Amino acid sequence: MIANRFFPSTQRCSNCGCIKTKESYGGKMTLQGDSIYHQHDVYRCYECGLVIDRDDNAVQNLIQYVAGLTPEWETVQR
Repeated sequence: MIANRFFPSTQRCSNCGCIKTKESYGGKMTLQGDSIYHQHDVYRCYECGLVIDRDDNAVQNLIQYVAGLTPEWETVQR
């Protein structure tokens, strides 16, 4: 199975489903991290507090996607 190319596997929290947007955390993710948390290889959710390796988070999101456990994503306004 191939995920939709716009599926936010690296920006979605695999624990709570919150999707990071530019507005939700103060800026775009770069190789130096984001404007709040400065480690690029670590995913940190600002909603539920999950801290996980960025690649492991993306893998968990893709597993959930394939298993049909993720709804069609939408940006959550907080």
